[in-house]
Amino acid sequence: MTLHLQSILDDLSASFRDRGCDASVATMTVLVFFENEVIGELARERIRMLATKHPSRVIMLDATQSESAHRVDGCDWIELGVKECGPEALRSAAASLQLADAPVVLLWIARGIGTDPRFSALCEDVETVVYNSSLLDVGHEALNELVDYVEHHPRLPVADIAYLRLGPWQECVATFFDGEASAELRELQHVEVACGSEPEAFYLLGWLASRLQWSAAASETLVDAAGQKITFAIRREGPPRRISRIELNSSRSRFVAQVDKNEEMILLSVTRAGKEGSRYQAIKNPGIAALIERAILWGQNDRIFSAALAAAGRILAKEQ
Repeated sequence: MTLHLQSILDDLSASFRDRGCDASVATMTVLVFFENEVIGELARERIRMLATKHPSRVIMLDATQSESAHRVDGCDWIELGVKECGPEALRSAAASLQLADAPVVLLWIARGIGTDPRFSALCEDVETVVYNSSLLDVGHEALNELVDYVEHHPRLPVADIAYLRLGPWQECVATFFDGEASAELRELQHVEVACGSEPEAFYLLGWLASRLQWSAAASETLVDAAGQKITFAIRREGPPRRISRIELNSSRSRFVAQVDKNEEMILLSVTRAGKEGSRYQAIKNPGIAALIERAILWGQNDRIFSAALAAAGRILAKEQ
């Protein structure tokens, strides 16, 4: 790796000289580690959108390419092949190329967040780690890895894109139980989530559990503070990383939120005493680039996320 650092630094200097770039406008250094070509292409597209809005030095750590692969694109876009790179050499290279006076954010888009020594080396110098559990695994193993890591490293700020996708659905639940219906939150008996990947579903359950003081009791069973059981089910259907339907049943009512066929609206319906009322709510999906932005700018102090992740971990532990 050190063989190419001087060449990269020379290319950066040439870009600054030829293009007249102003390094002082950069707001952060973004490290992006990946070891899958498809994920890498997605990351490039999304991070370019982010860097357009928030000028940044971007360092793409491409573990699909050997150390001979490296390039500089413009004044602040650097790509390094790190396939055979050890943890300390990786950390040294990142430290040599990052901006001196800007915060460092690590997008770790790979498995092994708790066991890969390359992750341990890189995260020593960062302020925030951004993860994406459902991009790595439509099941729940990647989420399990995050739960285990955060349990042993509670002080490092971490955000998961899979959790941030819940925004429209959290808003739907809040809408259901606004006003007089709020009392029925304490009467819920069953929750069902249909989604294309499991992390979003476990995050939703964890969020509900942390807000309503539910505890994981057994496989597919939660219990509230009064000892009443709440069962749940996760249905794997629809595209990955998307929730398509949520159903909540109380002793009196059935609440359903589901995406319409055009995936532009969420239909909210409430059935109570044999009568059904419904209305549509627009899906406020900010897009993946905006979610990454939120993870970077807001994720450091998101206590609700931390509580939801911990609760999801306890639920997952009962599902093993």
